[in-house]
Amino acid sequence: MQSNMQNIPLTGYTDRISARAGESIEVKVSSQFSEMYHADLVRIYSADPNPSGPGVDMRPVSSNFEGSYPSTSKGSMPGSYGTIPLVGLDISVPLTFVVRFQPRLIKDQPQCLFSLVGDSKEIVSFDLDTRGLSLTWAGARTELDLVPQVGTWYELRLAGFGGPLQVACYALPAGARVAAATIKVAGSLSGVRELVLAARRSPAEGSPTIDFFNGRLENPSFLVDERIPETLGHDSPGKSAAFWDFSVAISGKQVKDSGPSGLHGELINLPARGVRGSRWSGREMSWAHAPEEYSAIHFHEGDFYDCGWETDFIFEVPHDLPSGVYGIRLRCGHEQDVIPVFVRPKLSGRTAKLAVLFSTLTYQAYCNYPRTNYGDAYRARQEAWGSNPHHPARYPQFGHSLYDVHADGSGVMFSSLRRPQLLMRPGLFAYLDQAGSGLRHFPADMHLIAWLNAKGIAADVVTDHDLEVEGSSAIKDYAVLLTVTHPEYHTLGSLNALEEFIGGGGSMAYLGGNGFYWRVATSAEYPDAIEIRRGESGVRMWEAETGECYHAFDGQYGGLWLKNGRPPQRLVGIGMSAHGGFSSTHYRRTETSRSPEFAWLFDGVDEEILGDFGYSGGAAAGFELDTVDASLGTAESAVVLAVSEGHPDDYSCVPEKIWNPDVHTNEWQRQQIRADLTLVPGNMDNLVLSTGSIMFCGSLPYNGFNNNISRLLHNFVVRCLAEAT
Repeated sequence: MQSNMQNIPLTGYTDRISARAGESIEVKVSSQFSEMYHADLVRIYSADPNPSGPGVDMRPVSSNFEGSYPSTSKGSMPGSYGTIPLVGLDISVPLTFVVRFQPRLIKDQPQCLFSLVGDSKEIVSFDLDTRGLSLTWAGARTELDLVPQVGTWYELRLAGFGGPLQVACYALPAGARVAAATIKVAGSLSGVRELVLAARRSPAEGSPTIDFFNGRLENPSFLVDERIPETLGHDSPGKSAAFWDFSVAISGKQVKDSGPSGLHGELINLPARGVRGSRWSGREMSWAHAPEEYSAIHFHEGDFYDCGWETDFIFEVPHDLPSGVYGIRLRCGHEQDVIPVFVRPKLSGRTAKLAVLFSTLTYQAYCNYPRTNYGDAYRARQEAWGSNPHHPARYPQFGHSLYDVHADGSGVMFSSLRRPQLLMRPGLFAYLDQAGSGLRHFPADMHLIAWLNAKGIAADVVTDHDLEVEGSSAIKDYAVLLTVTHPEYHTLGSLNALEEFIGGGGSMAYLGGNGFYWRVATSAEYPDAIEIRRGESGVRMWEAETGECYHAFDGQYGGLWLKNGRPPQRLVGIGMSAHGGFSSTHYRRTETSRSPEFAWLFDGVDEEILGDFGYSGGAAAGFELDTVDASLGTAESAVVLAVSEGHPDDYSCVPEKIWNPDVHTNEWQRQQIRADLTLVPGNMDNLVLSTGSIMFCGSLPYNGFNNNISRLLHNFVVRCLAEAT
């Protein structure tokens, strides 16, 4: 457990985010209490803590696991490193250890580049801090007269393990020797059992590794050689007793040894691969085309993959449990945590013709994003509303989101589900919204579930992760699919599934904004993790380094789906055009919307202004906005039925649409600051309704679900369901 951080008194996570009726879900819990905690099942209908809103509506459901369980405190251990067993290394010949390194952060605390560990203690380690480089041999520390430069590649050599140890460091690419030392304490590798990369084993119980290195390592090896040359330029690499080529198997967690003993190692906590090494020339931008130039691994003290908690109990999902959003509720004393899970119907038990697609890939991308607004005002509202108190800003020990940067300034490329998802909780608000509830993601998306329940519309639930695994078969039997507020992140599999659904005659309502925007990848070797490479424009908190826009997981080009030839306009008629603060305005109907052919959609809607109310910024159109764009694939048949207006001055056009910031283009850019509520006819009498605003669903519950936004969506759903019968 991280002693310098606050611990959540009671929290947990599950081994899967969704399950079908008849399947099982493992629940893993950490409790700081001495007494037993209680667990039960609830069905979640609403997750809005605003006292003026629809409220948090959770209703108990009987379950097999309901009962009390022993409290056990469980920790989290961020920090990536590599571990390589050395049993079998031939130490009968003189050896030189060689490794290349590139520091990305230098600080007062030591960072261990590598350590050689014996049966019971560390034998050799090499550290970096503000004083420079130092080597520790059998407890004796020797400093080298060099403070490495951040971003510069170096090669380190250690020779003479059977006697006085010679150490030398070379600056690359020139290969000049910049530091050297001789350690006169005799030593031997005879007791060495393990090579630890980018960290050291801790002598303290419960914390296996410490002193993580923030930077890149490349191709460590043991050479059958005892030479320490003046320069590397004319030096032969020599014969290898062990050589770990990081350019091999870049998509996985194993580091391969091409030496005679096959001493393969393993990477822990998902360090970044597919990154530039010391030999990168710029001739190729994809690691798959020139792997030898990407033979580096970037380690970070904040990397995180798996809490590794043991299972406390198993939720056996009943065969007859209706599809819906449920919660594993944990309670002890005054503390409570609710872990949402999505229950799908049995394959043979589907009854609903409509499904809600929850944006679980987007939840995962934002997982534990701390934002910047956690302070006195936030806490005051939290207390007044009795909302969820577990803000990620208070509990950073469960890893970063894809919106964060590491301590060395590099972007966080990976996010895992194997940890508590603190943002994916009912009753958690994101913003101090003076005109509404300030909800994002899961709590905001539950406005749609509350609306369906209020209108008596039967609906199943499905997730992005289901589409990634099952493809379009996960949704093929539904007539209508409703997205939630922010389906921003998609894999190739999930995007293909949606395209096939619409192409096959399914109707869809895209009820959000900034959808189908970023491409992410998954990996069989790292189940429950996703990877992103933010490159080539887009609204982003960090940018991938030059030459690093291809995923390590699948070797495919990352970044925007737009830059992958799959703009969202091709799928749903509209795509991201502008963004601003957490504020909203209304839509104004177009003249086209008055045409008799759209009378069915506006039945009971007489107003010209739509959605000038709501629980997200006070209205229906805002925050992130989408528009039609024929140049990006909006179908000629698409019809804009309403357009938002009156957005404040803090809104701006997205960078991918700004070709020239010259004053003469500003009027065009201002025109992009709008949401186009659009209807796109399909090729099989199916329809796609796209709202172009993240805030749209926040207007559904207003006035007891009796308003023109609610009526519009109801008309669409009823028409599509009727057409499918």
